Amino acid sequence: MDFLSSTNNVMWLIWLAVGVGFILAELMAPGFVVIFFGIGALLAGATAFFGSSIQLQLIVFTVSSLVLLLLLRRYMSTIFHGSSSKGDDIEGETDHAIGAQAEVVETIDPPKRGRIKFQGTFWTAESTETIEAGALVKILSRHHENNNILIVQKEN
Repeated sequence: MDFLSSTNNVMWLIWLAVGVGFILAELMAPGFVVIFFGIGALLAGATAFFGSSIQLQLIVFTVSSLVLLLLLRRYMSTIFHGSSSKGDDIEGETDHAIGAQAEVVETIDPPKRGRIKFQGTFWTAESTETIEAGALVKILSRHHENNNILIVQKEN
């Protein structure tokens, strides 16, 4: 039992838990940053498993996290995020939101934006006219600067 109570023998488990926690946090708050700290924690855990000092573990965690973040973030985010479409039809891909119907859940009162519910997800929306919550709208396009903002008009 002395083996399991030794700090050196438990540190790798702590680093493992921290690494898994960071990786799971990336799934909940995507931005492709936190995952590199998770990988750094796993690498620090590997050094702890082989009996390195806490100082070396902290150095491995810090250096590996920052190096991975600086070298791989841009490359990996393009792989995992893919390309974005800004128009109705880019290289044969159709934006299925355009022309679809949605429900206003937060009043749109120009120039203030409101919120709509489309396919079970809430979106920021803007319009040239005031549209009360509960009304049905037609999605006309996406905002020219931010694809996550939809331009809508009231359904007749």
